[in-house]
Amino acid sequence: MHDADAYRQESRRGWGSVAEAWARHADRQVRAVMPVSARMLDAARLQPGAQVLDLAAGTGDLGFMAHELIQPGGTLITSDFAPEMLTAAQERAAALGLRDVRFKQIDYESIDLAAASLDAVLCRWGLMFAADANAALRECRRVLRPGGRLALAAWASPDENPWVSAISRELVPRGLMDAPDPSLPGQFAWARPGLIEELLAEAGFVDDIEVEAVDFEFDDEDFEGWWDRTLDMSRSGRVIAALPEGEREELRAALQARLARYEREDGVLALPARSWVAAASA
Repeated sequence: MHDADAYRQESRRGWGSVAEAWARHADRQVRAVMPVSARMLDAARLQPGAQVLDLAAGTGDLGFMAHELIQPGGTLITSDFAPEMLTAAQERAAALGLRDVRFKQIDYESIDLAAASLDAVLCRWGLMFAADANAALRECRRVLRPGGRLALAAWASPDENPWVSAISRELVPRGLMDAPDPSLPGQFAWARPGLIEELLAEAGFVDDIEVEAVDFEFDDEDFEGWWDRTLDMSRSGRVIAALPEGEREELRAALQARLARYEREDGVLALPARSWVAAASA
């Protein structure tokens, strides 16, 4: 990476800028990604009384589900490096009536918690954005007790995730987005089969490493809903919203045509998704 510090600053700013939108769509996201969340929680082997850290938690729903599984006596620390996301998670916890969750701003490359203090670390679709993935995974291992579990999710390839890759495949040829560099952090940085196992082993995870693909569909909205939510939730949506109206409408038509193959008879899009779910013991 040419400038890791600049990347970290831009990443924090970018995620903070979409925090309010993520909060607006949180209920829908919980339902849509439940197959991945459920598999992660199963892989984490949570027990009552466990001490759990949810990294890059966003609006917090994965950790909040874990919180139910570790009662009585368990502790959940919900964290994010973007303060705006952490605020969104705090507000969501209050709305759900969760009063005993701890909240802490944490950068996963430098986790401000004691060594061997946790039973589980969760990170759903966060670690592949780390400027230094090895440092982040080593930190996860450091804070885990012997036998503690790391459970993570990372997206598989763009071809297997048209729900999001369709956007870049229209923006890049128009010069509105740089082509993704697979050697740099990003949504598909951990897509290559076998890479997660390699990264976990390099970070010192040697026991019970398991990686599996979880296939599911985003199938609860029509194109209009997908378009509106994409503009609202994603950083690429900011790029699209800034386009002149005619160019924006042309892009919208191109994306609708690209996704037409996934439209059911009732008009709802059934967009395929594939995520890796991985776990390992410290």
